[in-house]
Amino acid sequence: MQFYRRPQPVAAISFDLDDTLYDNFPVMQQAEAEGYRALCERFPQAQQWTQQQWAQRRWQLMQSDAELGSDMTALRLETIRRGLCELGLSDSQARSGADEVFAVFLEHRNRVQVPPASHELLRALGERYPLVAISNGNVDTGVIGLKDYFDWVVQPAKGVRGKPHSDMFAAVEKRYPKLPASAWLHVGDSPLADILGAQRMGWQTAWFRQGLYSGDSLEVLPTLAFDALPQLQQWLLR
Repeated sequence: MQFYRRPQPVAAISFDLDDTLYDNFPVMQQAEAEGYRALCERFPQAQQWTQQQWAQRRWQLMQSDAELGSDMTALRLETIRRGLCELGLSDSQARSGADEVFAVFLEHRNRVQVPPASHELLRALGERYPLVAISNGNVDTGVIGLKDYFDWVVQPAKGVRGKPHSDMFAAVEKRYPKLPASAWLHVGDSPLADILGAQRMGWQTAWFRQGLYSGDSLEVLPTLAFDALPQLQQWLLR
């Protein structure tokens, strides 16, 4: 564990989910493959683009629309809708098709294996701190067995942009009006979405260095960085 800023007393903790509390990469690989298979079964013309090309189209849309780029559900649905429209379907057919394909993707996307260390961390911290999940993703915390640890799970919705935008952090502050911003500690693996997003709000941050990102991606230094969940648990329960 490494400290970059002097920590202030922590009164509440928020967690990112994907690649912070569990390894999201293998389940996403499978979900992507199953989603593409479902897309091509329902709409054979979708095979005009490979799975990688559909992913590239999604990435391009994410780069061109910051609001969509912070909402993984809306981004996937819109990518499929636009693609199907280009392939000759009507808008209503494309929207319906996108919903059907996304449902298949989501079924596989929720087959996350949460490690025992994450359950132990959340159980122990929940006895002392209010816990909130703040995620740009679309995992169902009820399905993967994490919902009961959190007082609230916040994800992008219509009119609520994902991290690093302030919307979800501000919603949490509104729900806990007696807590100053500096009393919050946000834990996550993304230097942009988690660390920059939370620190813009005046929150403290804990960067999980074993997620998807390297230190080269940091735009601001976190309050602290750690490599394993037990390190964070030990410090917060000291």
